[in-house]
Amino acid sequence: MPTLEDYKGQTPAWCPGCGNFLILDTLKKALVELSIEPHEITIVSGIGQGAKLPHYMKCNTFNGLHGRTLPVATGIKLVNTEQLVVCVAGDGDCYAEGGNHLIHAMRRNVNVKLFVHDNQIYGLTKGQASPTTKEGIITKTQPFGSLSEPLNPISLAVAMDCSFVARGFAGDMDYLKFILKEAILHRGFSFVDILQPCVTFNKINTFKWYKERVY
Repeated sequence: MPTLEDYKGQTPAWCPGCGNFLILDTLKKALVELSIEPHEITIVSGIGQGAKLPHYMKCNTFNGLHGRTLPVATGIKLVNTEQLVVCVAGDGDCYAEGGNHLIHAMRRNVNVKLFVHDNQIYGLTKGQASPTTKEGIITKTQPFGSLSEPLNPISLAVAMDCSFVARGFAGDMDYLKFILKEAILHRGFSFVDILQPCVTFNKINTFKWYKERVY
C-alpha cells in the first residue's frame, strides 16, 4: 500500500498560505486512501501556479503548454487505458486558453479527471483578471474593474451534461478529499472546480471570506 512519503516530490515554491498547498496535500491523501501507487497515475498540467503541482509529486507527470492540458491527457489515456490520468489546471489555464478543450472533453466523456484550482485570478503572471473574476474587481490590468460577468464553470458543466460535476473548497480538506476520491472512482469525465484563495493577488476571496459562505 502506498504512503504519503511515496508521493513526496520537490519542495513547493508557492506563496506562504497559498490554497494550493492544501489541494496538493488533499490529493496525496486521496490517492493513498484509494491504494493507488505512484506508477499507476499520470498527472498532467499546463501553465500557472496550480499547474506547478506535478513538480511537487513523485509519480508520472507531464507539464505542457498553457491551456492544452486536456488534449495531452486524452492522448495518454488512449494509449494506456489502465492508467489513472488526472489533470490539474488553474481557472485561467482551463477556462480561458483551454476552454474549447474543456467543452469537448465533457462532450466526449473522456475518462480523465480534471481538478481546477479556481482562485479567480491569474496568479503566475501577477494578478490579471481571469474568466472567473467577478465584475468590477480591480486588478493590475483592469484599473477600472473587470468589465465582464464571470464565467460560471458549474453551470457550463451541467449544461454540457458532464457526467461528474462537483465543487470543493481548499480550506475544507476532509470534504475535498471525499470529492476527489469520488471523482477518481467515477468512470468517465470528472470535473471538480476547487475554490482556492490566492493570498497575494486576490484580497477579496480570502479563507475567511469563503469560510463564512461555503457549506
